[in-house]
Amino acid sequence: MSKTESLNTANEVISDGYLVPSKYILGPAIKIVLLLSVAYASTFQLSYHSISLVHTCRYSTKILIFQCLHEGLAVVNLLLFVLVVLFAFNMDHFRKFISTFQLLLLETDTLAVREIKRSRQIMRALVYGIVILFVVMFIRRETGSTNHTDSTFVFIVRCFHEVLVRFGSLFHLNMICNICFCLKAAFKQINLQINDLNTTTHRSVDHLFYKIRESRQKYSYAVRSTQSAEKLFRYYITIFYTEYFSYFTMNIVTLFGPKAGLDSIWFLYMFLDTFLFILLTHNLVEVNNLSREGLEDLYELSFKLNTGDSRHENDIFIARMALSDVGFTFANLFTINNSFITSLFTLSLTLIITLASFIYQ
Repeated sequence: MSKTESLNTANEVISDGYLVPSKYILGPAIKIVLLLSVAYASTFQLSYHSISLVHTCRYSTKILIFQCLHEGLAVVNLLLFVLVVLFAFNMDHFRKFISTFQLLLLETDTLAVREIKRSRQIMRALVYGIVILFVVMFIRRETGSTNHTDSTFVFIVRCFHEVLVRFGSLFHLNMICNICFCLKAAFKQINLQINDLNTTTHRSVDHLFYKIRESRQKYSYAVRSTQSAEKLFRYYITIFYTEYFSYFTMNIVTLFGPKAGLDSIWFLYMFLDTFLFILLTHNLVEVNNLSREGLEDLYELSFKLNTGDSRHENDIFIARMALSDVGFTFANLFTINNSFITSLFTLSLTLIITLASFIYQ
């Protein structure tokens, strides 16, 4: 492979798949797309929902207050999303991610490149399909509602802004998943190299020493890349999980109400939101899991090392990998892993039981 071809492949691995042409990925294009699809559209949605809340909310009973809080949650989430796009989405972290990730030379691994491209194609198809589904469900929900009093023009404007807001949110989610595809491929490559050292015999002492150091260096690059990506998406991920579990809790509590019914549109909304939650969580948790998958192989390798330098390199590698802190975080407080997700569901179940008992007693 020539130097030019290698450079093009490296750019494809890192820069493709973000719903924006790769040549614009480091320019202002992403910020412009998000400002138009989120900041502008959400401002309209915020105004509409706020006016609607003022006119429709009643506070005479606990059930009506809960319904107002349920509807007001949309206003709060939109406001937080706008603030994230305006003030917390720093593209410098993305540039740092790219510059560090290039040091891994992942483009030389044909299988890894093929896997990344396949995952991106699936993800792109899912994003466009989900946007269409959300629009169809929005139209069905609004036209089928007994409170639908908007004129045709206002309804079309609302549909347009709903598309922009959904696209902006899915643009973030698609970008996170694409970066996760790269990070997972990088950690898989490092784990394979560690496994190869552990299973292959007749290695010279110097060979083992330099191979362990090379793997440790690559692991450091992968960790640095993950840290840059985490800083870029930290606040979006925090809002995503807060929004999902807030809606999940309130929707389940609503089912316990005296007039609750399983509306098909409501069920589809819940299904799609849960699907997006599973999709994002799977990728975030897998990055954390893969970052420590080679720990047992490193431990077994320590039995085969005969020199102090090799043992020292291996011990440092084990100590770093054993920290298990590589991955994305919730507000820089908790690493998103299996335990974190279990804790969130436990907390949500506790809130559901408490709220249902208080409101419908």
